[in-house]
Amino acid sequence: MPELPEVETVARDLQRRVVGATIHDAIVYWERTIRHPQPPERFVAEIAGSTIRRVSRRAKTVLIHLEDGRVMTVALRMTGALIVAPAGAEPDPYARVVFRFEDDRELRYRDVRKFGRIGLWPGGGLRSIGAGRGSRSRRVAEGGRRYRIGEVFSGHGPEPLQRSFTAERLAERLARRSAKLKTLLLDQSFIAGVGNIYADEALWRARLHPLRAADTLDEREVRRLHRAVRGVLRQGIANRGSSFSDYVGADGQPGANAERLAVYRRTEQPCYRCGSRIARILVGQRSTHFCPRCQPEPVASVHP
Repeated sequence: MPELPEVETVARDLQRRVVGATIHDAIVYWERTIRHPQPPERFVAEIAGSTIRRVSRRAKTVLIHLEDGRVMTVALRMTGALIVAPAGAEPDPYARVVFRFEDDRELRYRDVRKFGRIGLWPGGGLRSIGAGRGSRSRRVAEGGRRYRIGEVFSGHGPEPLQRSFTAERLAERLARRSAKLKTLLLDQSFIAGVGNIYADEALWRARLHPLRAADTLDEREVRRLHRAVRGVLRQGIANRGSSFSDYVGADGQPGANAERLAVYRRTEQPCYRCGSRIARILVGQRSTHFCPRCQPEPVASVHP
């Protein structure tokens, strides 16, 4: 699943390629991809004629801001990709939604497993979400009930690369939780955007075992974890993300970060730091990679 670095890469690619472009029309090939508004025909009618003002990211979601203030959200989920195709490009059999620009280019939402979702929302609500003020956002109808736009992201935690996400703030959040570190890092209400890849990498950098209880870290360990989380995410962005199967940037090219990972998917290979064999366990049913020597297991921990 694309994580923060992959989604940030896509957003930056689109910022360079589609800002100022006007969507002539859209074709929905897989109706379940459209989350809001419903039915999909309404989504198509409402998006037609819209001009893209800028592109950003929140958590693992791409935000496409339109000139009229509305925002289109694209949650890539497991295998989603947003690719800018030149005029006359061959059709993609896995394209679930295609946005056709007035200059004949296309923005294709490609999704092999069909888990991703696209929505179109009043912009005021999404601005409130980004500022952490979801309760003040506007409401629209979805699924037969009044739906608060802020609910799209209201359950998400802080962005780990923002200046406001300090080591002190992380310490406060950790102190209130007794969950295992790996489980907590994957919890989007704790930190937004971190997934399996970067959780494993951050814990290795911080020399912390994935089964360590969050509220047992001392000040030095918290600072190591804070630096590690931000460091692995920045590295991932610099290398345009980690590609293992379906992830590509908006240019259709894979990222280069996978070959620079220290532990993820390196089971039984030597640790780059100490030479020990990388181990793999399950934590909350998620495959987890770590170095047994660099990341010693807490005495009281028991493998799930």
